[in-house]
Amino acid sequence: MTKQDFSEFTEAGFRQLLLLLKAGGYRFARYGEPASGRHVIWRHDVDISMHRAAALAEIEAEEGAVATYFVNPHCLFCNLLEPQIMALVRRIAGLGHEIGLHFDAGAYPVTQWNEAELVAAVQRERQLLELALELPVRCISWHNPDLTNLLEFEAEEMGGLINAYAGRFRRDYVYCSDSNGYWRFKPMSEVIAHGHDRLHLLTHPEWWTPEPMAPSDRIDRAILGRARHVRSDYDLVLQTAGRRNLK
Repeated sequence: MTKQDFSEFTEAGFRQLLLLLKAGGYRFARYGEPASGRHVIWRHDVDISMHRAAALAEIEAEEGAVATYFVNPHCLFCNLLEPQIMALVRRIAGLGHEIGLHFDAGAYPVTQWNEAELVAAVQRERQLLELALELPVRCISWHNPDLTNLLEFEAEEMGGLINAYAGRFRRDYVYCSDSNGYWRFKPMSEVIAHGHDRLHLLTHPEWWTPEPMAPSDRIDRAILGRARHVRSDYDLVLQTAGRRNLK
């Protein structure tokens, strides 16, 4: 495949999706709001890069759009307790977006959840996020839900949080996702152009870069960029402390 195959997945392509929604008369709604009129619930699952998430949040703010950014306390690619990452999350919220919990069942030795276990885990992680980020958390989405039985839980709320996988959203909304950096079904632009009154759209910020890149290359970029940052931070600490950096 060539870069042209991924040409939609750029910051410019992302902005174009927002412009299509605005031209189609869509209102950007939040989870929990009345489902009236033509509207879209725009959701981001931040699986890889908080830096990319903040970049998209800026574009949305420029276009008058609001979204919910679901963050994962167990993410391997970024640490929510790092000051820089926490600052990015707060920046996203400061632009008018909402922060939700991206629940990673893979962090637990459970493959078949029961409701009591799930509610307890969700409530613990909500408390953790709210304490760490000093932000309210009202919504939850599942990370890789098809690897366990999480899709069986279709209640409107789980552990006091609005469930992005509730049966109502799966029945009453047209859904589209950019999972794994490509359109597994219809391209999002085609879904928007069809004119459905209720859209539930999911994007993952890591796929939307300034220039076209293959999905695997985007992952390498995130990993190597984080490694360079960690190394630079180590070197800076030694330099600031006046210590030798032996090589």
